[in-house]
Amino acid sequence: MKGTGYLPLRQQSQTTNKGFTLIEVLLAVFIASIVLAVLYASFFQILKAKEKIEDELELYHEARIIFSKMTKDLATAFPRGSVNSDSSNTTSSFFMASEEANNSALTFTSLSRRPAKDARESDQTEISYFLEPAEDNPELFALMRRDNPTIGTDEGWTEYPISERVVGFKVSYLGETSIENDNQELQFEWNSNEQSSLPRAVNINLTMRSPRGEDIEFNSLVLIPIVN
Repeated sequence: MKGTGYLPLRQQSQTTNKGFTLIEVLLAVFIASIVLAVLYASFFQILKAKEKIEDELELYHEARIIFSKMTKDLATAFPRGSVNSDSSNTTSSFFMASEEANNSALTFTSLSRRPAKDARESDQTEISYFLEPAEDNPELFALMRRDNPTIGTDEGWTEYPISERVVGFKVSYLGETSIENDNQELQFEWNSNEQSSLPRAVNINLTMRSPRGEDIEFNSLVLIPIVN
């Protein structure tokens, strides 16, 4: 019948509103939670990897600083006189190196010091490198640097650690014929009172503990210009 305002039954079923069922909502929430969990885990893995890389870079940067400092000191090594010393009859050597428990220690005079402005001081000083047990970890050592401008005395020196994660510090020395003769063995001790000279080159082998617990070895050969 026309004009009654009623639609056929089939047309009424097609115009009914459709929504999400409870199962569909729960499934969407479940998938979203998985995605968020993966993103959360990935973010913190990236953050941890970034921190590890930064720690590794800090270790290599620390090694570069050590070698730069030692190279500067050794490159300006110089046979001393009684400079800045109260005693005029000093008999100590100007380059003394020893080895104990497979680790090295060396003391030498160098021109690496910068006197204060207008001070009546020399730029010559006595430099020492040696190991001391680290305070926080009994397996590690602190690499110490001592600067003593009053050469031949035990007064007026200052010392500080330049690294506190050293596993090993081994230094070897090449004499005048060592570089030309490849078969000649390196010397692990040096006494300028006996050799009457500085070594021609110094080979520094430094082992440091990384943040991941790995022992990384660094090596550098320093030529002493005054001998070469």
